[in-house]
Formats: sequence, structure tokens, C-alpha cells
Amino acid sequence: MKIKAVLQKLPINTEGRDFAVGDIHGNVAKLNQQLEQLAFDRSKDRLICVGDLIDRGPESVQALALLDEPWFYSVVGNHEQLMVSAMKYKHSEHRMTWLNHGGDWIASTSPAQWPEWFDKIENLPLAIEVTAKSGTRYGIIHADYPYESWNDVEDLDEDEAMRTIWSRASFQKRAEYVVKDIDWILHGHNVYEEGELVLGNRIYIDRGAYKGNDFIIKELV
Repeated sequence: MKIKAVLQKLPINTEGRDFAVGDIHGNVAKLNQQLEQLAFDRSKDRLICVGDLIDRGPESVQALALLDEPWFYSVVGNHEQLMVSAMKYKHSEHRMTWLNHGGDWIASTSPAQWPEWFDKIENLPLAIEVTAKSGTRYGIIHADYPYESWNDVEDLDEDEAMRTIWSRASFQKRAEYVVKDIDWILHGHNVYEEGELVLGNRIYIDRGAYKGNDFIIKELV
């Protein structure tokens, strides 16, 4: 699966609240429970996922079904990329990697379902941008954004775009750089069980729900 540098810009939510959530990894029941605790209103609130909807947890099918909900948005994660590369484009190395990292749930599903899932995944944006009512601008991209300006996100080549869904370098180095032309960038991919990790103007919000930890569901204000 080729990764395209697509940026989806959401209009300001004038009626409700916006939230971002870390990697879901097939833990939809846990997610719904926490949304209920936040009095999340599906008629006017919105939830934006940092990617990795599938694998590791028991509810990958339900996680993909979230993409049909008008209140739910997601960027593409490396697990989605692996799934399509392995199953649609028959990349044997990616297939082994994916199956060894939680993709074995696919064996209990009907192949008739797969094309619809592949289409949904290939239509996911690389990045989402949303402006809060306060005027604060948030960027959401899966793993990393090691580039100078957020304005360059749509100009990334395929290798650069792939890096944004796979790289752990900035996280591992605890790099404190600030990306220009955006207020905050939200990432998942890199598990930090203690809570939000802020590096420069980048915030990592994946606590590892598949390990039994609660989601970070961050209100965008």
C-alpha cells in the first residue's frame, strides 16, 4: 500500500466538542465506556483517532466499523498500512509482519468483507487538521512529524509519508523540536504508559490500551 500525503481539514465544530484518542487497537468496548464517562454526544461531538484502529485487541471489525460513523475520524496508522499491503497487494514480508503483530484476527472473517475494509483504509488521510473554537490549531498524524513546517505535510514524498506512520526516532530521542505553522501535533504509535508526553509542540497520547491501560481521550480546546 502506497501512502499518499493527504491532509484532511475539519471545519470548526461550533455545536459540540472535539476529542483526540490514542491507538484503538481493537478495543472498542473500552473506548465506548470511556466516551460514556465523558458524556460524549454523538449528535454533535467528534472523535479523531491517531491511527492503528486494528489488531491486538478483540474488536478490530468493530473498530473498522467506526469509519462509517459521522462523528468519527482517523488518520492512517502503520497497522492499517500493513493490513492492506499484506492482504490486498500480497506483500509476503508485510503479511508475516502483520500476522505476527496482531493481524491474525483476519482469519475469523469472511473474505467478502475485505474489499470494503481495504477501500476505507486507502481513503484515510495521512494527517488531519482541526481548529478549536479558541483558534488553537491541532495536527494529527500517526507516529512522527520530523519536518520543519506543518505546511509541508501535503508535499511529502512517499518515503517521507511512510516515515510519519512508522518512525520512533523523535520519541526515542525525546527530541524537543517545535514544528512551525501549527500549534500542536498529536501522535500515537509510541506507547507512553505514564500519560501524555509533550516534546516541543508534539504530544504523544498512546498509553497502550491493548495492554489494559485506559485511553487518553484529549479534548481539543
